[in-house]
Amino acid sequence: MAEHRHLFNSRQFPRGEVTIPGEIRERGGGKQKVAVIDLSQSGFRMHCMFLIPEDRMVFLTMQGLEPMEARIAWHHQDFYGCEFKRPLYQAVFEHVIRTYPMLRKA
Repeated sequence: MAEHRHLFNSRQFPRGEVTIPGEIRERGGGKQKVAVIDLSQSGFRMHCMFLIPEDRMVFLTMQGLEPMEARIAWHHQDFYGCEFKRPLYQAVFEHVIRTYPMLRKA
């Protein structure tokens, strides 16, 4: 992941730590459950238990939102960084961050 660290840390939009259950699918493929753990207007980081090659186009679905197309930018073990094809609108990003804050451990 060291070679991809610059992609993850050089952000053009602020990010929010979240815990969002979602589904990901490749074009023409079946849905797989994922956990979105980081979100910005330009992309997201997810945890999933299956291999998706880099540069593959996928569709992310989160409850209450239309499927969003994204590109797998990098992966390391079970974590993937994805770039949205079209950035999220600011209002949509803020709504998602408010609706799905990261679960804090007590």
